[in-house]
Amino acid sequence: MYAASRGGFTQVAVLPSTSPRVDQASAVRNVLALAQEAQSDGTPAEALALACLSEKGFGEQLAEMHDMSEAGAVAFTDDSPLDRVSLLQRALTYSKVHGKVVVDVPLDRDMNAGGLMHEGVVSTQMGVIGIPHEAETLRGSRDLDVLKYTEGRLHFAILTCADSVKMVREAKRSGLKVTCGTTAAHLMFCDEDLDGFVGALRVCPPFRSAADREALRQGVLDGTIDMVVSDHRPEDLENHDVEFMLSPNGMATLPSAFSMALSGLTESAPDSLAAIEALINALNRGPRAVFSMTPSHLESGQACNLTWFHPNMKHSSHGGTKGVNVPPQIEGQKGQILGVFKSDRSWQA
Repeated sequence: MYAASRGGFTQVAVLPSTSPRVDQASAVRNVLALAQEAQSDGTPAEALALACLSEKGFGEQLAEMHDMSEAGAVAFTDDSPLDRVSLLQRALTYSKVHGKVVVDVPLDRDMNAGGLMHEGVVSTQMGVIGIPHEAETLRGSRDLDVLKYTEGRLHFAILTCADSVKMVREAKRSGLKVTCGTTAAHLMFCDEDLDGFVGALRVCPPFRSAADREALRQGVLDGTIDMVVSDHRPEDLENHDVEFMLSPNGMATLPSAFSMALSGLTESAPDSLAAIEALINALNRGPRAVFSMTPSHLESGQACNLTWFHPNMKHSSHGGTKGVNVPPQIEGQKGQILGVFKSDRSWQA
């Protein structure tokens, strides 16, 4: 949890795609117990448990959502696309009973097959198989139709393209209970940054065009995008130091998420204050609303969560995570976390 505190997070939601999978109540309780044990060194960051939507995360049979909800799971996701419509339908129907949101990955596996980056001019010039944005929009459109039918609660984990942002914006206006997120890295990078076969920037879903990146930034600034996540996926040197085609998807981003997001938003916001306000909403208020948590606030005599930062100080991620797949491009960007305080625990840079 040190990396989370280093990144300014007082709470982080842990994905269930571990080994073994978090697909039953005992596993949820174990995650929360291990997280509490990790705080024994005084680290202030607290873990929240996300649970599998299906048994073992295979996308076949619905997991025991009620039991895991009672055990403390804050939401349900397989951390992978849901191919079976009937499974999504049942999950959204049950979400009305236990009140926990279904977190969906809008990506069509068939259109994603073999893709290494965004399908566009850059992928063509590099001679690399690309992933079209239709792989996201077609699946997203399907899942919104299922949401409309069930009247449940749906959250799109990571949006990457302009058409998806537009689709969710219109769905919200129509009254559907849908929320969405994107990653801090998607606000900073685009497919042009992979030119030259930069394997350190391979992620899934991929960084798309500069125009798509701008749409994501505007989505955060106007509140269409509710949440900015780190999507922290650290790797060791053996897995990271390989050629582009073999590079694993993902980056170690927890200590640098704030800086990446702020750098991206500042380029597109009318002023730096607007960027900071939008980012606070997307890192704090938005996620708490998605997970049905009470808003954080300051009150005399009560425990509180605080993060302090300097928006103009140059960022340093050195020593913030054991993962070696930290993009060197983020070093020196504006926005540095100075410390966090949660209840009676604190960490200071």
